[in-house]
Amino acid sequence: MRIIKIVKTKVFILATIPLLILLSGCGEFKDIDKMVFVSMIGVDQSEDPEKPYKIILKLYVPTSSFRQNPTPEYSYLIKEGATLAETISLLEAYIDKELDFGHSRLIVVGEKMLQDQKNEVILDFLIRRPDIQMISYFTVGRPNAEEIVKFTPAGETALQPTLFNYFDNNGAESSYIVTTFLFDFRRRIKEEGINPILPIVEMNEPKTHFIVNKSIVLAEDKPPYELDPEKTLLVKLLSNEAKNLIFDVDRGGENFVARLDTVKTKYDVDAGKDGKVSIKVEIKLAGMITESKKNLSNKELPRYNKLLTEEMKEKVTAFIQELQTEGYDPIGFGLQLNSHTLPKNRMSENEWLSAFKNADVEVSVKVGLKSTGSIE
Repeated sequence: MRIIKIVKTKVFILATIPLLILLSGCGEFKDIDKMVFVSMIGVDQSEDPEKPYKIILKLYVPTSSFRQNPTPEYSYLIKEGATLAETISLLEAYIDKELDFGHSRLIVVGEKMLQDQKNEVILDFLIRRPDIQMISYFTVGRPNAEEIVKFTPAGETALQPTLFNYFDNNGAESSYIVTTFLFDFRRRIKEEGINPILPIVEMNEPKTHFIVNKSIVLAEDKPPYELDPEKTLLVKLLSNEAKNLIFDVDRGGENFVARLDTVKTKYDVDAGKDGKVSIKVEIKLAGMITESKKNLSNKELPRYNKLLTEEMKEKVTAFIQELQTEGYDPIGFGLQLNSHTLPKNRMSENEWLSAFKNADVEVSVKVGLKSTGSIE
């Protein structure tokens, strides 16, 4: 029995030593008063070709009470450098505390950076840093990232920056807002058959609030392709990400606005033996008419359904054909085709874009308007 106990003790000691070694490798713990939290990260292109990257960090200023200080206070660190990592390292010497990126939820890239095809460089830096969240929102700043990051609209509280509410679906739920996470942006950059799409953040003319109703599609070796509010709405519709839509119908002598609370989209992409690609899109909509320039009758709902069906089908078909002509696929038609194709038969990016350009498109729309919203 004594020999067994000695053996068990030795086994326990041998099993404990590796755990102690791992524990000793943990990073040094720092008190919270020795850290400063980064709210947003901005990346712009500088005017210096030797230091092309301009980093803007928006820092939370600690407050003892949200009630005593309801208005948020921020400080900013701005620096130009040859590389992103070097610039961040230089900024760490500008403050007496450690920069903590764990609470940073928004990354804003200046529009000029995207035009110069520096997406891969920025993405590589962000992915490699372990303290930057992959669920951070990735956006485009217009006219640049610095103005967007430094802007604090009236009414913003110290609890959370206003700009976060546009993308987290707890505040604004607009059909014109595209939300792109860092992990999804990386996936779309690397995946064949789908192009990344990013929301554009800009300010109104008096510079009193943000405007987020446009988007931009990126593709390798091609200039960014901007989508206006209506086309951004159609992207969300086709991607089945729209919870509701406000759709204007001007057709057959009628002009009315429908609020569509039920929006379901399904599409199938198939390639025939001859390599010809066909895209079939099915859209189901339900809602009610919320605005009209003249009185509408519930008895005429079948006709209003027909007008809305024709209008939606025409616009969706025209939009997909425009994407075919321009050679961009933010919906992921090519990704869906490759997902149910044997690996040896899958198309490369160039093969898909060529097939996509000549694909047959068929759009079907089913609409069920419940009422005209009239009060009699």
